[in-house]
Amino acid sequence: MRLSNLTYVPVFRYRAQERKALTSTPISNKIIPLIELITKKLNKNSKKDSIDQLVEDIENINTRIMLDFPMYIRMKNQTQSSVIGFLTPIQADPNKRISILKDPRLVNNKDKVIPVVTYNPNSPFVQGYLSNQEKQLRAYYDQLAFRIYPLHFDDAINELPNIVRNGDIVLLDIDENSPTHSTYQRMYKIISNLCNSIGIDCVLIRSAIPSTIKNVDLQNGQIIFEADNSLLTQYKKLGFTAFGDYCGVKKDDLTTGGVISPGYIFYSWKDNSYYGFKGVLKQATTFESILVPAVLNSNVWSQYLNAHKTNCLGCSSIEKISLKQKKGNAQPEWKGFACGHYLYTMEEFL
Repeated sequence: MRLSNLTYVPVFRYRAQERKALTSTPISNKIIPLIELITKKLNKNSKKDSIDQLVEDIENINTRIMLDFPMYIRMKNQTQSSVIGFLTPIQADPNKRISILKDPRLVNNKDKVIPVVTYNPNSPFVQGYLSNQEKQLRAYYDQLAFRIYPLHFDDAINELPNIVRNGDIVLLDIDENSPTHSTYQRMYKIISNLCNSIGIDCVLIRSAIPSTIKNVDLQNGQIIFEADNSLLTQYKKLGFTAFGDYCGVKKDDLTTGGVISPGYIFYSWKDNSYYGFKGVLKQATTFESILVPAVLNSNVWSQYLNAHKTNCLGCSSIEKISLKQKKGNAQPEWKGFACGHYLYTMEEFL
């Protein structure tokens, strides 16, 4: 019988703004973040590496965290050099990934860290790979998570019954694809039956905001119909005990470049929808002059009580910008506002 309260898994790339959203939001055990390490350090000038910083952060997080690497990332010429330098060796050598997860700094915090057993869906599947990971990590950790994909699903699922134990978590990641597409129904049933037989959590992960959405295409105060958050209301019907997404932001390709494009994607719990706001391309000052008043005067802003706006990282930051208590022209920060608002909303209402 399932004893966990787990309902939601926010997937975070471990970088400055997502990290700030996570560490600034008090969450309960109905939420277990899945953190993806993407670089050796959060920034090149940091004295700490990512693991040191993560270990420090998890002391201030009320729940456990799952720890993974985005094995699915396809390296491009535009991929950030720090990401290429960190992830390429991990994708090339399976043992490199395991050695990081066995780092004593993480193992010493095994009461807060759940390592993820997974594979690269874009590479040929190696029989026994999941079993080998499980065997190595089980010696160090009491609880494991298993992240599988539609690609190589049958190969992966054949290994799971022999290695999944009570207390573990199984995650199926379908990227941006429709959760109700008929091709997935067989997979859902197999995973649901497996997890029910053991009494463990199974999580369906899907990125709700398409990566093709651009800030310049947003319309102030209008619903972004391409963004589909229906998984929140459907995951139980599909046979899962929890759902996951990228916490109110796009699942980007970790590439460099691009011009300043003021924009904000604001989640509405009432509508279970995302609303768009935008400034003027290449004009960072319009974060403050256009976005802030547009958000504050919007219908979606009025849906939230003052208590939410005071305690939510995103909403409280926007209010401070409007009162000239904080500067608001840094584009990355607005991504953190969206992420923090979504996470706090899930904690508040789920």
